[in-house]
Amino acid sequence: MRQHADISDGVNEYGLAAQKLTFSNQSDYASEGEAGKIQLAAFEFLLWLLGNCRSIEEVRQKIDTVQLMTDENSTFKFGRNDLHFSATDSSGQMINIEPHGGRLIISNNSIGVVTNAPKFEREVEKLTTYMDLNILTEPSVKNNNPNQISTGSFNGKPVFPGGFTPTSRFIRAAIYKERAIYPKNEQQNIIEAWHILNGVTVPKSEGRSGTYTVYRSAVEVTSRRLYLQTYEDLSVQVYRFPEEL
Repeated sequence: MRQHADISDGVNEYGLAAQKLTFSNQSDYASEGEAGKIQLAAFEFLLWLLGNCRSIEEVRQKIDTVQLMTDENSTFKFGRNDLHFSATDSSGQMINIEPHGGRLIISNNSIGVVTNAPKFEREVEKLTTYMDLNILTEPSVKNNNPNQISTGSFNGKPVFPGGFTPTSRFIRAAIYKERAIYPKNEQQNIIEAWHILNGVTVPKSEGRSGTYTVYRSAVEVTSRRLYLQTYEDLSVQVYRFPEEL
């Protein structure tokens, strides 16, 4: 029987939000502990991150103090969890965290979207088939909508894919996000986020894989509220994480 605390995503009292995602056959964990570092199973990493960091900058500063381990030399056998992670805060920065060579590698995510494997760089490369990314050619470009990452022109581009593979959902989410209005307040922000999620939600299907969108969530990092909707419930629950928690 597996006995451990496990979370998939969350926000702490400082407005740092993070999530874990599947990273099938891509994770590279350490089997031998390194002196002076904290050894964790992959499923424990979010608990450590949200419990020990207040911002993306602190994540950058502390990431090298942690190792994600296999259970090869562990008394408690927890199996293999192929995971990678993303995090964001009120500064607007978003990062991906991937385990490679026994280390946790941080990369900036200026797209603002992340899904399961394959690797992020490959997803961005495929995205360029469907939109021209100004963040790749003109990183200093500013406009009235900081969510925008493209030139705004989709002329001559193919219709985006409609499947449920990680890459198809990545492309759709990026395009929906690009076309969304810039929200004026928290309520509008969550409404826009939910409409984007509608386009990438995986429904249950008879006779096929049991994989589906078990729940959907969105975090407002300024107010530290987490919005949650399970598959079987049309209502949205709100969980508040006050600063004085």
